[in-house]
Amino acid sequence: MPTTPLDGFEPLSTLYELEPVAGEPLPPLLAAAYDGGLRFPSAPIRRTRPYVIANFVETIDGVVSYSTAPGVAGGGAISGESAPDHMLMGLLRAYADVVIFGAGSLREDRGHVRIPTFVFPSYADAYAELRRALGKTAPLPLNLVMSASGALDFDEPTFHTPGLHVVIATTQAGAERLAERLLPDGVDVRVIPPGVSGDTTQVDPLAMLDLLAREYGVRLALNEGGPRTLASFLAAGALDELFLTLAPQLAGRNDVTRRLALLEGLAFAPGQAPWATLLSVKRAGSHLMLRYRLPAHP
Repeated sequence: MPTTPLDGFEPLSTLYELEPVAGEPLPPLLAAAYDGGLRFPSAPIRRTRPYVIANFVETIDGVVSYSTAPGVAGGGAISGESAPDHMLMGLLRAYADVVIFGAGSLREDRGHVRIPTFVFPSYADAYAELRRALGKTAPLPLNLVMSASGALDFDEPTFHTPGLHVVIATTQAGAERLAERLLPDGVDVRVIPPGVSGDTTQVDPLAMLDLLAREYGVRLALNEGGPRTLASFLAAGALDELFLTLAPQLAGRNDVTRRLALLEGLAFAPGQAPWATLLSVKRAGSHLMLRYRLPAHP
């Protein structure tokens, strides 16, 4: 296995770190590509749920998706299909016990499979080595689709990737709808109980995370959902870190063209908006890879 980044790939360079990264080092190829180590808490901060990180890419003006343009709803058009951004996405997936996303992400980014090698296959061996070093028994992270309605396209390759275990987190109504479908092998349907709000029409993030911790042994969860999924986690106090790639382009908006921001469906009042702590800044060309820690919640 090579120990230096592949030809044509620009590794990240570290511009700032709040504190030195201690603990087990990355495999040499990943350490060279990431320019250092990467560590997460060894146990959940709150025993009732896993440690939750999120990964997004946005333009300088805060657009995360050309959502009204056919075929470019995913993050690739925002990052410019940046190889360093893809390497980082694969790295975080390799660390994760589960990758969480919404039905909207599954629908809008058709064909995408949320496993490390899908976004950066050149580092397949390094990602696998990392998972073994971390003591993960599953070669691939669990995939969880949040779908309140249960209306999903089971032709998507997510449901047919060998070795990929998929959980559909849904409501009682969604489960009844799914009971009428013939589901692919390796797909679990789990009804998530309502949260403290009592809303039976939505999938409650905290109840879902509690189930993942108790029944699937999840300790580190990666949120790759859309802006509304991310907002629901933040509103529930269920987001510990945010990895945000800042792409050097300007997308713009107008009264006709609707483009999504990082958070949708959630607006904090002045004085109540959470402030994040910057943990690190890395650079690849004109892209900046930012890592933030979110404030703790009760």
